[in-house]
Order: sequence, then structure tokens, then C-alpha cells
Amino acid sequence: MTPNVTTWGGGIIHDNGTHHLYVSRMTNNCALNTWGENSRIDHAISTTGPTGPYFFHDVAINTFSHNAAPVVLPYGTYALFHIGSGEGGPEGPINCTEQQFLDLEESRFLRKNNLEFDHSHMIHISTSLYGPWKPIAPENYKGCNNPAPWIHPNGTIYVGCGRTLKRADNISGPYFDIATFPISGGPDGNYEDAQIYTDQRGNFHSLYHVYARNGTSFNCTNSLVSAHAYSRDGLTWNISKYPPYGTQVLLSSGETITVATRERPKPFFSATGKMTHLVQGVCGSPFCAPPRHSNQECVNCKYDQWDFTLVSPLDIA
Repeated sequence: MTPNVTTWGGGIIHDNGTHHLYVSRMTNNCALNTWGENSRIDHAISTTGPTGPYFFHDVAINTFSHNAAPVVLPYGTYALFHIGSGEGGPEGPINCTEQQFLDLEESRFLRKNNLEFDHSHMIHISTSLYGPWKPIAPENYKGCNNPAPWIHPNGTIYVGCGRTLKRADNISGPYFDIATFPISGGPDGNYEDAQIYTDQRGNFHSLYHVYARNGTSFNCTNSLVSAHAYSRDGLTWNISKYPPYGTQVLLSSGETITVATRERPKPFFSATGKMTHLVQGVCGSPFCAPPRHSNQECVNCKYDQWDFTLVSPLDIA
């Protein structure tokens, strides 16, 4: 992890021995609370496997662009789903060299008054993983915050948009709402970042980021961070009452660390279709003082810390 650089999750594509990571990166020494101004999508590569190390290669999408979600399309091209138009410069309008951690209210004020800020929900496409990336305007795709795409083995495009599941036969649309993800019966909390995928048996799954409605503890050891829903057909869904993972992370060194939050879950699959890794945005602090203007300590600790992107191998033996 590069010092004084915050990244916040992304996705990996494997191609001919190289792993390509597209990651949401905050520029100019800024922290995550400038995501609406200074987030861009960086392209990094690894030749040693999905866990890296990754080395910066190029800027895929300029500011403001966030929540990077790359996919391989069935006709040999690539798509980057994200929020923001990406029409700003590569560096963003805020320089945090003097004050790395802006007050949350100050950040919201700057965002509100920044003419470059927008809540566009965009898709860029390219014939190469190295770009250039060209924006498209998909039909009936508006309102997809934190898009989480999945390309079904039959070529159908599914996108998790909050609690709504969208479907299209082509990247340009039209997109249709086909289902609503459940939360009743699952862990009690606020749900976001529904990431859909299918397993080798054809069953549908969705991983969520979930956080407590009113945090009261500074210790993040038992913080709620996840939920899991499942479906046989993608239309009728059930949800588990048990979180699939928590805030403890086992490192390759054998050490177990506690993180404050794990968000933006993006699965990585092997060439045989088996899910082998999970990519997430992580706040690495195990203890969080009360964040300014918030009573949800652990989930909002990310705004007062340097955050990073975690690639976790899964126990699939």
C-alpha cells in the first residue's frame, strides 16, 4: 500500500498471465471523504497472481469516477461500470497536502459547490484493457448507484443497483428491473453494495455490505460488515441470517488483523469458474474514535483514516 494514498475497492480481470486491477483511487493526498471530487479509476497490473503486488500502469477514467467495476463482455470487449462522469481532470479539484482529512461537513459543502461533481451513473467500454475507454449512454440505466455488474455464462448482463437487480442482453441496453434483493430475515442493519454472481451450479448469489444502524462501540472486532442472499433463478431470493464474513482478516504472514469496515465486495473467479478471491475497500483501523458528525463509529472510521483495497484469497479446498 502506497503511503498517503487511499483506494476504495475495485475489480480484477485476468488476461494472458496478467491480472488487471481497476481501483477507485483518491488523488492529491486526499482521504475517502473527497470521493465525490477526487476519486478516479486507476489501472494497475500484476504478473504474479491476483493478490499482487500491483503496480500503477495508467489512469483509466479521470475524476470524478468511483466504485470501479470492470467486466469482460461476451463479444471480446471490456466495460467499466462506475458512478461519476469522469469528465474532470486526472487530479481532481481538491489538494489535501496541507489537510489530509477534511471535516465531513466541509467535504459535503465542497462537493455541493463543486461544478465538476455529479451523480452520473456511467459505463465506459474499450477493446483493450489498456484503453482508451469511451463512455456510452445505455438505455434505461439511470439511477444505478454503486453498480455491481455480473456477466452470466450465457452472456446476459446483470447489474445490482442498490436493492434492485437489472438485466440486459447488450451493454447498451435496454436495462430492465427484474427483482428486488431481500433484507428481511438477514442481519439487522443498513444494506448497500449488492454484488451479484452465479456459482458453478448456476445458482445466483448476492453479497452485501451491511453496517449497524447506530454504532455505539469504538472497538470494531465484532462490527457487522456483510450479508448473503441466494436464488435459484435470480428472480426469487432468500437471505441468510448469518453474515458470511466479519472484520477479522487472516494475512499471508499468519497474523489476524481487525479492520473497521469491509465494503464494495467484488468476487474474482478462476478460469474454471470458481470464486477464489474477494476484492474490497477496507479501513484498516481496529479502533475508531467517534468520527466527526456521526454516531456510526466503525463504518465511518474510513473518513478519518488511510484506506486500502484488500484482495482476500478464499478457502475453497
